[in-house]
Amino acid sequence: MRVDLHMHTGYSADAQYPQSIDDKIHACEQAGLDIIGITDHLDFLRSGGTRDNRDPEACAREVWEKRRPAGNGGIEVLAGMEIGQMHATPDADDFVRTHPFDMVIGSLHAMPNDLDIYFHDFPNMDCDKFLHEYFDQLLLLEEHGGFDVLAHIDYPLRVMKHGDYIPSFDNYMDRVQQVLRSCIDHDYALELNAAGIAGWQKKVGPPQNILYEYKRMGGERISIGSDSHTLDTVARGVDDCVKNALDAGFTHVTVFRERKPVQIALK
Repeated sequence: MRVDLHMHTGYSADAQYPQSIDDKIHACEQAGLDIIGITDHLDFLRSGGTRDNRDPEACAREVWEKRRPAGNGGIEVLAGMEIGQMHATPDADDFVRTHPFDMVIGSLHAMPNDLDIYFHDFPNMDCDKFLHEYFDQLLLLEEHGGFDVLAHIDYPLRVMKHGDYIPSFDNYMDRVQQVLRSCIDHDYALELNAAGIAGWQKKVGPPQNILYEYKRMGGERISIGSDSHTLDTVARGVDDCVKNALDAGFTHVTVFRERKPVQIALK
C-alpha cells in the first residue's frame, strides 16, 4: 500500500501555481499511490491573522468536496490541512473545529516572533540557543494539541547549515526524547517527511537514530509524506520513508479518516 499523506496544491502560497486539487489527484494516480492526503498550509501568527494559504475557506471546502473514500476501486483521497503554530492563537482551534477534515497535521514553522525558520539568519545566531527554543516550542505545540500528525520535527536542520556548521540533533537527544515522549503520550503520529531529499541532506527525515529511539520508547504511530509542493514531486521519497520505517521495526502507517486513526500495513 503506497501512501503519501502530506502534499500541497496551489492553495498553499509556497506551492506551484496554478495547481488544482484535481491536478494533484491525477498526478498521484499516475505515480501509483493508493492513499493520499491533501494538506495545504495554514499558518497562524501570534501577531494575528494567518498566512501561507491563498484562500483558507475555499481550500477547506474544496478539499472536503474532493475527498474519495476507500473501497471505490481507485485512489483514496483524504481531506486534510497542515496547521502551523496551532498553539499560537485560539483562532487555530476555532478553524479546525468548524471545518471537517480527515486529518490535521501540526507543524512548527515559525518561532514566537512569527518569522519562519527558513528565514532566520543562522550564520549570525546562537544556534544552540535557537535549538533549545525550538524544542521548547515543539513541546508547547504538542501540549496544546488539536492535531493528528506531528510534522517534520527536523524542520530546522534543512536550513541551518552554514560554513563549517553541520546541524544535527545528536547533541540534543534529551530534548528529542521529550518531544517523542509527548508525541506518544498524546497519540500523535510521528511524520517521516521526504522534503530533505531536495536539500543538502539528500535524505528523508527524521534522522534514522530518532526513528529508532521513537520505536524503542514505545512509539507506534507514524505518518509518511512527500511534502510535495509541485505536480512532479508527488510520491517523492515515500519509498525511502517506508524503508526507514521497516528498518526501525514499524510494520504499519497510521491513516486518519474523519480524525480517527487506522493502521495500514506498510507492505
